[in-house]
Amino acid sequence: MKKILIFVLAVVMVLSLCGCGASVDTAKLDEILASVQAIQATLDSMSAAAPAEAPAEAPAEAPAEEPAEEPAAEAPADAETLKIGLMVNTTGWFAGVDTPNFNEFNAMVDYINQNGGWEVGGTTYMLEPVFVDGQSDDAALRTAAMSLVDAGVKFVVETNDFWVFKCADVFEDEGVLHASAYCVSNNIPYLIPDNPLAFTGSNGSIGDLQACFAVLKEYYPDVHTVAYANDDNGSTDETYALLEQMAEENGFEMVGQVIYPGDTTDYSSYAQQLVDTGADAFMGNGSPDAYGAVLKAVRSLGDDMVMACAQGKPVSMVMEYAGADASYNGFTIGTSTRASDADRNTDLFNDLVAVVREKYGDDAAGTFDGAAANTLYVMLQMMQRAGSVDPEAVAAAWEEGGDVDSLYGPATIGGSETYGSDNHAIGHPRPVSIMDPEAEDGWYFADWIQVNVP
Repeated sequence: MKKILIFVLAVVMVLSLCGCGASVDTAKLDEILASVQAIQATLDSMSAAAPAEAPAEAPAEAPAEEPAEEPAAEAPADAETLKIGLMVNTTGWFAGVDTPNFNEFNAMVDYINQNGGWEVGGTTYMLEPVFVDGQSDDAALRTAAMSLVDAGVKFVVETNDFWVFKCADVFEDEGVLHASAYCVSNNIPYLIPDNPLAFTGSNGSIGDLQACFAVLKEYYPDVHTVAYANDDNGSTDETYALLEQMAEENGFEMVGQVIYPGDTTDYSSYAQQLVDTGADAFMGNGSPDAYGAVLKAVRSLGDDMVMACAQGKPVSMVMEYAGADASYNGFTIGTSTRASDADRNTDLFNDLVAVVREKYGDDAAGTFDGAAANTLYVMLQMMQRAGSVDPEAVAAAWEEGGDVDSLYGPATIGGSETYGSDNHAIGHPRPVSIMDPEAEDGWYFADWIQVNVP
């Protein structure tokens, strides 16, 4: 307000000199400007001496302000940038699985950058995410892979193996280390000797299916027969053969498989096929929206068979699609982000959930799984072991095996027996969430189960 008054005063004084086209006396003008400056100085001194004014609309008794958040750690002045690619499907029929991967990967990037970056070989790097959408389409994925190469990316976290094995050669030919957030089969030609730069940062479906049999043994003693239900990912016959082996080792019997198209919207006929097997439970690693729809259709036929979803997503996601009336006698290899269960998770897990909640909202935080984030975390640890951000050096460090940290707890590097590719996979603890209509929100968190991928 003071500046406005001074400006008006100056204008008035100048106009008094310039009326009716008169020329300006520069000496007089300098004299006027000096007077204005003197007025400004006087007002400034009065303002400094006066007490600060209270806000015009302040409440009579304002609550105490919460302490300000601590500022994020600043990156060193000499920090370098490290591009990390993310190739997942955020559109198309697989978006239900990959959108959480997108959210959680970016949360990990933000978390690392906000804490001062990632140190490798004495150099601190700030991470730059480079995202491409595979659109749930093979051709689009290949184009996306080539665009990452063109962008100069040398490390990529990517979607499930059955999507990306067809474009793995794009990364292999260009010396790009690429790691799938989730492998669904050991028969898909992804983790193979011909792809020395291909890795995975999670148990994948093999580890999760192992965990499912452990849950059935402990929590569902009346289950003896199991049917396999899954989307047609191109390796269902091989997975079924593996399930038969796992079932026998754990005292169960596989009694058939029901395969549905990944993009179907009508699951009624597939539910009928499941009921016709007479199985006590159905198991698979279908997406949560599909498994919720299958469960709903099975319940509509009056069958109470147990649902064992090995996808790795929180049970609440399946329940959302199944509906409350159908959400019983089932579980997922899924996490809990409830505050009451936080002490059962690692600190890093809880920290990332908080970042997701702040960045993408409560719904995204409530469905946290962490597969892509964990894959990035393992990849970064391998860079530290190598002391380098050269993809071949990082691959060599990964292949040395041993123990590694994960979002979920202590993990081990393995995969030679499972995939035929030495130390290109990770085994880590897996969470179990069980549907229970009498529990809070209709489900409860049961436990973490240690899983190894030999």
